[in-house]
Amino acid sequence: MGQVVTADRMTGVLIGAACADALGAGYEFGAPVPADRPVTMRGQGAFEPGEWTDDTAQLLAIAIAAADGADLRTTEGEDAVAAHLQDWYQSPARLKDIGNHSSAVFREVATLPVPGLGQRFRAVADAKEARSPGSSGGNGALMRTAGVAMALHSDPEAMVRAALRLASMTHADDLSSQACAVWCIAIRAALRSDDPSDLASLAAAVDADVATYLPVDADYWRRVLAESYDTSPVDYYRSHPSNGYCVTTLRAAWGAVTGTPVPDDQPGRHLQLGGDTDTVACVAGALLGAMWGYSAVPLQWRRRVFGWPGMRDADLIRVADAIHRGGVDQSTWPHAAHQSYSGWRGRDALAVHPHDDGVVLSGSDAAYGQQSIPGGRIDAVVSLCRVGTDDLAHFALAPDDRIEVRLIDTSSASDNPHLRLVMEEAADAVAAYRAEGKRVLLHCVAAQSRTPSVAALYSVRHCGIEPNVALQQVCDALPAASPNPALAAAVRPA
Repeated sequence: MGQVVTADRMTGVLIGAACADALGAGYEFGAPVPADRPVTMRGQGAFEPGEWTDDTAQLLAIAIAAADGADLRTTEGEDAVAAHLQDWYQSPARLKDIGNHSSAVFREVATLPVPGLGQRFRAVADAKEARSPGSSGGNGALMRTAGVAMALHSDPEAMVRAALRLASMTHADDLSSQACAVWCIAIRAALRSDDPSDLASLAAAVDADVATYLPVDADYWRRVLAESYDTSPVDYYRSHPSNGYCVTTLRAAWGAVTGTPVPDDQPGRHLQLGGDTDTVACVAGALLGAMWGYSAVPLQWRRRVFGWPGMRDADLIRVADAIHRGGVDQSTWPHAAHQSYSGWRGRDALAVHPHDDGVVLSGSDAAYGQQSIPGGRIDAVVSLCRVGTDDLAHFALAPDDRIEVRLIDTSSASDNPHLRLVMEEAADAVAAYRAEGKRVLLHCVAAQSRTPSVAALYSVRHCGIEPNVALQQVCDALPAASPNPALAAAVRPA
């Protein structure tokens, strides 16, 4: 348990939580979903398909403060988080969903200058608990705590202190605050895990860290985690207290993560296999994202997800990147308006897919509008390389008609986590757009390795073409194509 925290895993925390929340929103207050029934972003009530709820909104209040440079260990950092929480509460998004306890606290907090706002929250929460003892143990703080782990994973003692303090701003309940600290410890362990498929080792690391960083209350929480290990969220459905209780939510989320088998052939698909109400899903999704990374989050989830404050997948990537790097560099991806490939050869590669004339294959010139595209019309773009925020604007596409896939043209396994899974997701994304009647541009920088490999896999998975034939015929259409061995191997059956 000593791995350097990667950008992929860090981004996975935020994207995993948001996508799981949006999935869970469509099933909140319903009976548990049978294990063999697919979970989809279907929306429900005030929430549109793919829209995250107050869970992710409040998580973002912490994450955005950290991305903006706020030190969550300080009073000023607390005030920054409190200000973002107030921004959310005063927005129309709050009208769609808010827990009863949180609503009571937010409603009483006056709009004040930022200095002192965090303590004002805490005073109101304390007063509410004094009036109604035992009313503050809900999961409203737990659902947002992943942002603390993202910001302070390198300083576990400070992370635990910050988790306790930020939780107490709205929930004057010791178990609620401690649950947040425990979950931050679990996310930190997942971020640093050498082998996330080894659930027993992950549990052992969390157990040891709880003993180290929460020594006074460690016995209780170690017992909670041990009892919840390898269980099912269904075990906590309509339990008493209900799964709105902080400890029950933690049990359900830990059970969902540790009780879902890790697939032997593609371990990264473990992230996709659970599902429950929005809060349990959001809490579990943050941990699963830390384990498996952004690269394991299904593209069809990422394509759809959105919510307060007017963000989508790409915006969440920028928030996570700023936390990971400790700041924003507007000259580099993912913040730059333009991603230049001016020194690369072969940017003008261009061809129609040999097995589907509704798919165009290209380098960056066509993607950037510097080259005419056969047939003209493009309705969706799947980018296999980094692009700037403005580089595809000339297509005037809807936000969910653009997907950026993180692939690197290398044979190093460490450069492309879950390579076969990511390539299958990319190929399936092309197929999903085609099923919607859209004409798709599939591109990388020079259409030399990534584009022909994914195009060939699309042929295999959706056009019924034999792998070697698919590779050969796609490469014939792109004469400069030469897929690297790792990408080419991913086209063939495992």
